[in-house]
Amino acid sequence: MICRWQKQPRGLTLAALALLVVSTASATELSGSVDKVIDGDTFYVCDDAACSKIRLCGINAPERGKPGGQESTEFLKALVLKKFVRCVQVGKGTLCDGRSRSTSHDRFVAQCFLNGTDIAAILVKHGVACDWVKFSGGAYSEDSEAKRCRMRF
Repeated sequence: MICRWQKQPRGLTLAALALLVVSTASATELSGSVDKVIDGDTFYVCDDAACSKIRLCGINAPERGKPGGQESTEFLKALVLKKFVRCVQVGKGTLCDGRSRSTSHDRFVAQCFLNGTDIAAILVKHGVACDWVKFSGGAYSEDSEAKRCRMRF
């Protein structure tokens, strides 16, 4: 399996991102094995042909180097690394439809599932990410114990 993340420059040009989006526009779902976890809300999903960088919709996790960042990243790694996930891009039937863009920087924004369970919900439930109500509509903080994002990490 060839993974694009190994060869990809840190930031894609707008033209390269547009080409990537057009080439996969028909794919409403991205499924495959998680090859690499970047931080608590971003990872790569790889199938036999390519890897796609995914940003989980509706939540926010601490960035690398920020308080809680390492814990959030390690939790996501333990949860999904080398496991098969199914991701639905925003605009194709997610709880973030109409609230979030389908891409952000060089990433697909998607709602992803591990064995049928929403990965973002697991992260919020375990306190390593928070519900970003602006994009989720409050879906992840319906539980009174769940953490809502008060500010960006």
